[in-house]
Amino acid sequence: MRSPYEELGLAFGDAMVPYLYGTDCTPALAAAVLDRLGDVDAILLVLDDGVRGHADAVAAELARRVRVEPVAVEAAERHKTLPTVQHLLETAVARGLTRRSAVVAMGGGTVGNLAGLAAALLFRGTRLVHLPTTPVAAFDATVSLKQGVNLSAGKNLAGTYFVPALIACDLAWLSTVPRHDMLTGLAEMVKNVLVAAPGLEPKLVRALEEPRLALRALLEIGVEAKAPYVAADPRERGGALIFEYGHTAGHAVEFVSGGAIRHGEAVAWGMLVAAEVARRRHGLAADDVAAHHRLVSRLDLPDAATRLDGLGRDAIRAALAADNKRGYGPCAPGEVLMVLLDSVGRTVPGPAGGPPLVPVPIEAVMDAFETVAMNALEAV
Repeated sequence: MRSPYEELGLAFGDAMVPYLYGTDCTPALAAAVLDRLGDVDAILLVLDDGVRGHADAVAAELARRVRVEPVAVEAAERHKTLPTVQHLLETAVARGLTRRSAVVAMGGGTVGNLAGLAAALLFRGTRLVHLPTTPVAAFDATVSLKQGVNLSAGKNLAGTYFVPALIACDLAWLSTVPRHDMLTGLAEMVKNVLVAAPGLEPKLVRALEEPRLALRALLEIGVEAKAPYVAADPRERGGALIFEYGHTAGHAVEFVSGGAIRHGEAVAWGMLVAAEVARRRHGLAADDVAAHHRLVSRLDLPDAATRLDGLGRDAIRAALAADNKRGYGPCAPGEVLMVLLDSVGRTVPGPAGGPPLVPVPIEAVMDAFETVAMNALEAV
């Protein structure tokens, strides 16, 4: 009998993580989670409060064989903090979880990071399962070992690396994401094409026409582009840093907006800023800049001025100065490390053969930001 889901293996160095995916296969995935966990005695189900319908169905299936302790969190940037992680840890202990228990994260990237960090800390490491329900989580965030939360100075400044026991996704969960959020969330797939897999652009363009009908193709784009890099560089401190493309300015925009500009949209703006920086400082060709605008224009972004003009410029400068890539390479005061492109699919090399990060004056980033804020999606 044919399995209701497919399985691929994600390598992170020597660790291999199964990724199960299919459509309308929630009961089978829940059974597979329990089978893979084996002797699990309880599950802390950390869920995005906005996906209770999906989560209730999963919890009911899991509860047939094991005690399930659900705890809902609001998937907002202001809650992506150490106090929220502590709340999850205190809840796990209060509800009697043990070293045989597991943490299951169900939601988007924020929930995955909160639950992932909690799992890494609970009893110095408790089994973790990701059940992603958004494009960012399913196609990008779970293809990574990074588990991080924000500090008052900026995004993802506290965290660790932690290998999950399993990733499982019923693609039907993603089909309920509103179209606008679906498209902006696919900015990470645009990033993958621009930095690592330009040959996948036609496949991505077709998928963006009706993403709900192309979820398998989008998952393949996410995994095909990123998996070889995280296999060789599981902590993303070398070659895999190319997937930070667009995140330097993007994280600053997301953080300063308080999460009102969500991750995918912020990364889209960040990629346009990076392209403008590379055009001015490294001669990125007009055709390559146009490729950024061509792909980003398919993400249903709002008007740039409406979204970006209200962000405090000094706050953005401060967030850039606290960017979490500082220390990977030479970077003077007043500079920030960025992934930049020589051309689509090829990054500007870092100094002395180091990671693909280039020091850029913060004021040069701000000048590029102003250009994007004025005319981001005009024809190039």
